[in-house]
Amino acid sequence: MAEALRKMHGTGNNFVIIDSRLTNDLDWNYRQIADQNGCDQVIIMTRSDVADCFMHIYNANGSQAEMCGNAARCVGYLIMSEKSTEYATIELINERILECFKMDDRSIKVNMGKPLFRWHEIPLSIECNTLCLPIEVGMLKDPVAVNIGNPHIVFFVDNISEIPLQNLGPRLENHILFPKRVNVSIAQIEKSREIALRVWERGTGITASCGSAACAAFVASVLRKYLATQQALVNLPGGKLLIEWSDNIFMTGEVGFL
Repeated sequence: MAEALRKMHGTGNNFVIIDSRLTNDLDWNYRQIADQNGCDQVIIMTRSDVADCFMHIYNANGSQAEMCGNAARCVGYLIMSEKSTEYATIELINERILECFKMDDRSIKVNMGKPLFRWHEIPLSIECNTLCLPIEVGMLKDPVAVNIGNPHIVFFVDNISEIPLQNLGPRLENHILFPKRVNVSIAQIEKSREIALRVWERGTGITASCGSAACAAFVASVLRKYLATQQALVNLPGGKLLIEWSDNIFMTGEVGFL
């Protein structure tokens, strides 16, 4: 196999990254690769005419995803190491370009773009108030919907450890309101004004970290007026992510090799 394969993680979000820029080959058994390597997503790097590379994202079940912020930080790190620079650009499907910045040795910041809030931008199957969706499943109700390049819902609870996410995640991911399915987060605003977060990722399941979910949770916290700040730390099982939002959303965190 001519393509270079690396195993990396972004705050515990595990990836197999295949550099296919020489061949532009996308003919892989993504589900098998994920099963064999125990990763959350399989990432394929191909050539781009408008950025340093094109990043294709495949979930553990083989389905394609539009966005993965933690993977972008890993790919950005590889590109910057290759070019000996502190800046890289990554093209995604839907013509989205992500900018990556090297903050220190293994800390990478990525410009995730603008969050989307309108019901058809999530997308939802019917028009709804995205700040308070009419969803109640088990202990969870009234989530906020945000699109961060991919669809998210965020539930706010008093104690995230009490929520049976393994049971509720599949039901919510496939809720009738979401024609493209949805990523599910449960968030807790801590006394420190940080956010504790657990995530069920669409097409993968529970993961130690999800960058776009961390962005969605912070945006939802501000929209609900639970936080009145332009930045916050989001604490996930795999580590901390710094999220900043003024116009675009920026996410900063550590990357590493497995």
